Amino acid sequence: MDRYSVFIVDDESWVVESLKVSVDWQQYGFEVVGEAYNGLEALQCMRDLKPDVVFTDIRMPGMNGLELIKKGSELPVLPKFVVVSGYAEFAYAQRALNYGATAYCLKPYDDEEIANLLKKLRKTLNMERDRSETLIQLLADNNEDSLEKIKLALESRGLHMDRGQAAGLMVCTCEGDPFVHLDVIRIRIGKSKMLYMMAHDQLEAVLSELETQLPEGVRGIGVSGIIDDYAILSKELEHATLLSNQYFMTGHAGVYRWNPASRGVLKETFKKIGAAIANQDYTALGQLSDEVSGLLQQEGYTIKDALRLYNVTLSFLYILDEDQQEQMVMGYEQLMDTFENVSEMNVYLRSLSMKLSRRKPEYETKETTNETFMSILQYVHENYRSTITIQSLTQKYYINPNYLSQLFKKEVGETFTSYMTRLRINNACNLLEQTNLRVTEIAEKVGYQDYFYFTRMFKKITGHTPTQFREHMAK
Repeated sequence: MDRYSVFIVDDESWVVESLKVSVDWQQYGFEVVGEAYNGLEALQCMRDLKPDVVFTDIRMPGMNGLELIKKGSELPVLPKFVVVSGYAEFAYAQRALNYGATAYCLKPYDDEEIANLLKKLRKTLNMERDRSETLIQLLADNNEDSLEKIKLALESRGLHMDRGQAAGLMVCTCEGDPFVHLDVIRIRIGKSKMLYMMAHDQLEAVLSELETQLPEGVRGIGVSGIIDDYAILSKELEHATLLSNQYFMTGHAGVYRWNPASRGVLKETFKKIGAAIANQDYTALGQLSDEVSGLLQQEGYTIKDALRLYNVTLSFLYILDEDQQEQMVMGYEQLMDTFENVSEMNVYLRSLSMKLSRRKPEYETKETTNETFMSILQYVHENYRSTITIQSLTQKYYINPNYLSQLFKKEVGETFTSYMTRLRINNACNLLEQTNLRVTEIAEKVGYQDYFYFTRMFKKITGHTPTQFREHMAK
């Protein structure tokens, strides 16, 4: 039986020890992973340990239990809070529940009360885990069978599109769960992304409250259109996820709705950039860089367009061959890790264009040795969970990017991108086979912040979805 982790916070050490030894945690599917004796210490430990449940006292020096719950609700992994106190002060209980606490208990502890509470907590945690895993997988599969299961899952939460009730969703780029108070379907779909599904009327009511101020820690909220057909759910999710990154385009946090722009102008601008680079027309190149910078910040353009501009520009700047893709950023997360916003990206592209357009088209060969390459390969294996690109490797090891791409083809028989993908997917297979970690957790552990991109790559390499692979290995 999988166990959920518990963290205990109380400024009296004897209370902590008493709770640890008086409860048979394993019997109910839990284990105590740590303790703290004040709120500040507890908050730091919670960031590191990511417990599923936190038992906390109310009255503590430095940071009390209510403040701990409020701060804890901003963590990337939100625990269930159980407030305990020696004071029968129901005002505290009410405030604790408003802040997101699951339950409130009085000291001294009653064994039967704790046992019943743990049973309820485990049932809730199991339901949330299974629901999230199932819905994420179904949305990723996007076939007729999965749509029927999504329909049943939504109807179990009161959403009936067949009865004329429209749904809506929003994807939030944020730390923690800023909408923990909402009674909606919530799924963590990435390290810093939350998906919320609800009735469309409820969604509009939520958005109207955000017009004046966004919750702390929110960078972007992408909003779907009206969803009145299960068949468009995946497409609307794709749109909302794209829009949750729109702060990268505008340079500020906000709520963003889908409003597609005509790509004709952008396509023609790409062609002009290619011609300017080929002709080494630096004046035209500067003007076009300014033009496209302003264009991408207009309503309707998304990070998808920014990524395309980045890769198209690099394809013009380097020799076009099968290794060219190695200089390109392959995903939105990489782009946002590399640049603060689209304006910073455009400044970089312009300076790179000016620099490389003055060079001969062939790359400058450098002497290298297998030992050097093996050092690079060792670094890749030790750091594949983080963002590694050809660009970052060339900066670290001072090797021309095209030459490094050729080294990968020569030494390991495949491109850098292919090698990184297989390395990550192979390690994901090991984790699926050897651990009980959730698929979303495994995706993050092998370097993928976008769950849906991970599942696509996994299926491309193995021929199965992560869930199918795990089920097959269990037989």
